[in-house]
Parts: sequence; structure tokens; C-alpha cells
Amino acid sequence: MDKEQFYIWLKKCDIKNKNILSKLLNLPYNTVNGWNGDNKPFPVWLDSWFFNFYENKNKSVELEKLKSVLEKIKNDINTI
Repeated sequence: MDKEQFYIWLKKCDIKNKNILSKLLNLPYNTVNGWNGDNKPFPVWLDSWFFNFYENKNKSVELEKLKSVLEKIKNDINTI
């Protein structure tokens, strides 16, 4: 992963900055902030972590939408 890919993932996952990422990863901020893709490469596992985070976040959003629709249907049925 290079620096450009890193920032694309941050944006895609709606992670505002390295500080928030460090909290999500449960790593010290200085560790995450030190990654630069040059002399301090990004960990090899980070790309798959971003992918899984993105996929799960989207599933959570879809699940919430589905719950909302089901609740509306339930309410509609109860008013009949």
C-alpha cells in the first residue's frame, strides 16, 4: 500500500484522520502517524483491514435501513 492508497481508504471508510484510525485499530497514535509508505511502510495487513471495515460498515448501514423498513411495515400492519 502506498500513501495515495492509504488516503483513498481513509476517505472511502469515512475515517477522518490517523487519530481516529489509531483508536479503531487500538494502536498508539505515534505508531499509526509514523506510517508514511516510504521508510516506515504501511503494515501488510492494513489493506485487508480497510476492506473488511468498509464491507462491514456498509452491511451495518444496510441492516439499519432494513430494520427501519421492517419497523414501518410492522407499524402499518398494526394500524390495520
